Amino acid sequence: MKYCLLFLFSALVFVSCDKVEVPLSKQEKMRASDWTIDTLTITYLSFNGADSEVQSLWKRMESGIEVSTKPDCLRDDFIKFRDKNDASHITGTNKCTVSEANDIEFTWGLRDADTKIYMYGLYALFGQDVNADLLYFEEDNFAFAYPKKVATNSGDTITVKITCKLEKK
Repeated sequence: MKYCLLFLFSALVFVSCDKVEVPLSKQEKMRASDWTIDTLTITYLSFNGADSEVQSLWKRMESGIEVSTKPDCLRDDFIKFRDKNDASHITGTNKCTVSEANDIEFTWGLRDADTKIYMYGLYALFGQDVNADLLYFEEDNFAFAYPKKVATNSGDTITVKITCKLEKK
């Protein structure tokens, strides 16, 4: 009888045990996929700090026509986030400059309870080290924004907000 009760108790414990699925952290989700840059926008701020004008950072003239689409040389690029805060910007076959490397390594991470992201050494894309607010994070895309100083036509500098949206490749 004692063994029968032990067997029933063991069977009950075994049957009642379900594997608990632990959701992936934002960092794990970032490392699990390759990411492409979907949009880059620049927001000019008014004197009181409010957004006043938003434009594509890719706004340029091609054959006398103003375009705001992603340049061809960035269409095959992607970002690979790795362990230990290492990452790479893989530039693809269509290069933006003749001397552009195939793999541009940089450092990244999330901080402040995953509300901020940093990327150091990714100058080819952002022109500076990035310390940004994480605006949102979804399964297949996320966006961040950071301040940047840019020169005006008069030679002064102003602070603008750069917003970048990355999508899963």
